[in-house]
Amino acid sequence: MAPSEAYQPNWHVRAISAPGPDTDLSLHVSFDNARFLFGCGEGTQRAFTQKRMSMRGLAGIFIGSGEARSRAGLAGVLMTAADGGISKVDIVGPPDMSHYLSTLRSSVIRDSLTVNMHSYPRSSSSGEAVELFKSANITVHGIALIPESTNEAGPSTRSYQDYDPHSVSFRPSRLSPLDAQKWCDQIVADIFHNGPKARASRRAPPPPPSTQSQGEGSKSPSRRRSSPPSTLANPYVNPDDTICSSIPDTRYPLPLPSKEDVQTQMVYICQAPDVRGKFNVEKANKLGVPKGPARGKLTKGEQIEVDDPSVEGGKRIVKPEDCLVGGGPGSVLVVVNCTEQTKSSLMENTYFHKYQPARSTEIGAESMHVHLIVHRVPESVWDSEDYREWMKAFGDSTQHLIADPVECPDRTVFNSAAWNTLQLSIANSDVFTPPFVTSPHPTSRVDLPPNTSFLLEGSYCRMHPPAPVTVVDNHNKDTPFLISHSEAESARDTIRQDMPEYSHACDEAHTAILADPRSTNSTPSSIGDDITVTTLGTGSAIPSKHRNVSSTLLSIPDVGGILLDAGEGTLGQTKRRFGKEGTTKLFEDLQMIFISHMHADHHLGLNSVLEERFKLGITAPLFLIGPTNIALTLQESASWQHAAPSQQALQNVVFINIQRLGFKIDNRNQPRSRSPSPASDAGKEMDQWEKEGVEDRQSGVRGWPYTNIYGFSPAATHDHWRELRRLMSTLSLKSIWAPVVPHRGRAYGLAIEHTSGWKIVYSGDTKPSEELVTAGQDATLLIHEATLEDDKPEVAAIKGHSTFSQAIEVGKKMKAKHILLNHFSQRYPKLPKLPSAKPKPVTIEESGMNDSAIPSVDQQTEPIISISFDFMSIKIGEMWKMSYYMEPLSLLFVETEEEGEGEDTVLGAVKHDINPTVENVNGGGSEGKSGKDKAKAKNKNSNINNNGKQKKQDNPSDKVSQIKRPASPSNIDDQPQLKRRSTDSSSGIVDEKMDVEI
Repeated sequence: MAPSEAYQPNWHVRAISAPGPDTDLSLHVSFDNARFLFGCGEGTQRAFTQKRMSMRGLAGIFIGSGEARSRAGLAGVLMTAADGGISKVDIVGPPDMSHYLSTLRSSVIRDSLTVNMHSYPRSSSSGEAVELFKSANITVHGIALIPESTNEAGPSTRSYQDYDPHSVSFRPSRLSPLDAQKWCDQIVADIFHNGPKARASRRAPPPPPSTQSQGEGSKSPSRRRSSPPSTLANPYVNPDDTICSSIPDTRYPLPLPSKEDVQTQMVYICQAPDVRGKFNVEKANKLGVPKGPARGKLTKGEQIEVDDPSVEGGKRIVKPEDCLVGGGPGSVLVVVNCTEQTKSSLMENTYFHKYQPARSTEIGAESMHVHLIVHRVPESVWDSEDYREWMKAFGDSTQHLIADPVECPDRTVFNSAAWNTLQLSIANSDVFTPPFVTSPHPTSRVDLPPNTSFLLEGSYCRMHPPAPVTVVDNHNKDTPFLISHSEAESARDTIRQDMPEYSHACDEAHTAILADPRSTNSTPSSIGDDITVTTLGTGSAIPSKHRNVSSTLLSIPDVGGILLDAGEGTLGQTKRRFGKEGTTKLFEDLQMIFISHMHADHHLGLNSVLEERFKLGITAPLFLIGPTNIALTLQESASWQHAAPSQQALQNVVFINIQRLGFKIDNRNQPRSRSPSPASDAGKEMDQWEKEGVEDRQSGVRGWPYTNIYGFSPAATHDHWRELRRLMSTLSLKSIWAPVVPHRGRAYGLAIEHTSGWKIVYSGDTKPSEELVTAGQDATLLIHEATLEDDKPEVAAIKGHSTFSQAIEVGKKMKAKHILLNHFSQRYPKLPKLPSAKPKPVTIEESGMNDSAIPSVDQQTEPIISISFDFMSIKIGEMWKMSYYMEPLSLLFVETEEEGEGEDTVLGAVKHDINPTVENVNGGGSEGKSGKDKAKAKNKNSNINNNGKQKKQDNPSDKVSQIKRPASPSNIDDQPQLKRRSTDSSSGIVDEKMDVEI
């Protein structure tokens, strides 16, 4: 667009989500030709899907603070935007914004996306207004509200390293804050510009192997290296002498941002271009403006000269405003993020005086009108007298929306999942617990400033042409879920009346369960039957309206809790499922977190979980098992570390390197010969990088971890075995094994066996794995991914996943007593099509057995199989009941199945179910299907439907889908271009990665 062509803005602001238990403020600012996002907390991409809003045209994302809560959804939004065809996004945020994205370099890769960083400059002072972004649509000035340092030691006297990425001695952790910001900007550029395959090929050569103790922590001696010499080549320097900064190298961590960085709040002042008025011909004629090009210049905002003999020189200037009517300054939007720590900095800032009529007069400036101010501030700020006066100073015509991040209304954004679970609770309210709300309505206040209201999801304000704040209606499949726990039975009664066939099927299932001998037998329960499994997230790749991404909680009596993976939104799902008090109790009992691999849908929620524990005052020991790049990400992340109430609390977060658990480790026969004696001085010997880590901690640029966790040095070996023994003792484990499983990138399963006899196996993401079968022999419970239907085995193999039948077959091979299937492709929005029929109950009379002769679970030859749903909690000993619920569920979800037919939905989703890694980001096997294959797949689907799931026109449950009910099934078309995403830059180069970590 040429500079002389003024853009005529028609734009509005809409709240996609508001602060709540599982979301944060996210404003969608929409122009005719561009979209902008202010705030990007966890769940933002899922909210887009829930609200049927597209990311098409997304041009910029503005992050409101240094808090993880305000930006923890950024990675997911960026990857989804890239998969949707967006080629460029600008990101604006506080000073540590590029650092935050840099910490995700192990798992966030999108070569097709260009990301332009606009972090608030470190060279600017707190409160200074800086132009951070400008486009034809909008100009944005940012003000960073940085709290005063609380460092009791006084100003830092540490010296910094010169910025020279080519130097052999280059260490990112020893750069000045200004140079570190520059380095992180480069990392972000590399993450989104360079292919991972190219980065891997340009890595520095690994150090040569040397002699060390045999059998240490791995089956492969080739993965064990000695400490690299100080003369090792800089890994960031490519053979062509260019710099590749985005390698996640555990030897070269980024410095830890300060507590002030985390507490920094941003204020954005958004100015649209001036509105061009309408050309007034009558005025132009009176001023003597000739017809033709001269009038065109005026309409473009240029002044002209006209002949006028009555003035000196014979020429008179005509300005655009002389002939244009109805124009004026563009609308102004202000987004304020502020806390008690930063309020004084905001109140004292004189930049806002020009927007406040009385104060603009005092300084002799022309007052500029602000149409809308959105305040993301707690009640302790917005309800204070000085802040209220500051709001009023903008004038009575300025509109205000308050989004309180602390005392916020408890309203659900993900209404589809909430209604879905409420409907499921008709089948069993103990297994399916809806995410009931507690206080869905904002506080009623009569003393708010003029034109002030509380922000809700759906709050809407047209900026030009200007209009008052309103609330947009939800679409017909997004009915607000405002049901509290006390209203549950009444809501269920309404559903029973509206859905009689489904309710009748549930009643029949209850009767059948009561008739099953397992409901009445008096035989002792089997070991492990009392373990409760809660599936917090059961979808794959990206969150959908009905299924969040991976996370499963095991609640084990006399042991505590174990969390298996923590995808984005895990904390929000936990709060919704258990409530405030239940979440606190859960975290108090939590003993271990297991992260299976580096794909983002399995770990992006981990930081929030750790931070929340500390905010709740929980400092008990917590064991964390995962890949070393998980540890690197946590080491470089500030928000969860600065939330810790003490150093001891941080020390109690104990990391165990999953790469050293690749064989069965028995507590009675741990390989002590593999590690030096704890009392041995040699066992505490540190390598160069570990010594540098100690120095960095002393200088304040490193906090956690407090043990040596990377590589295979004597010190790391000593610490590993000490903490592993501590884990097994604390959880009373008989054995632990994390076998490598076949997936796109290095991934791990888990098999843990308790001294009491139960054994639980978790597959993570994997194709059928013989090593997992070996590790999981005689499992009490196998939790296995079942991403795709049985008619997609080739696709599953390409994607590194399992079909339903493949997952079940793995369980049968390992002689698992129970199999719980999860990680379903998002193309099955609600109910996957399982290849099993409803069981026929066998009564005592029919079996010819007395009560004591009923076979126990231990005597069964066939495993008990169940599928999983979000918010589902079930004891292992009651999993057999799930098979009886399949018939009612097929009625409940019949409409969804039919909406999933067709190439644009089922096959289209499969085609986009990709997982870019080093091996496949630049191409790979064929992912499409021929016409024959498509027809074959369709026929196969029809055969499955005939097993109690007829096509819609033949199914007597048509009546169910016609009933107006609180929750309607989703349409896959609402979720365009779903892609398997989340990547691992270490994939395919794991051996080299091991070399780096030594």
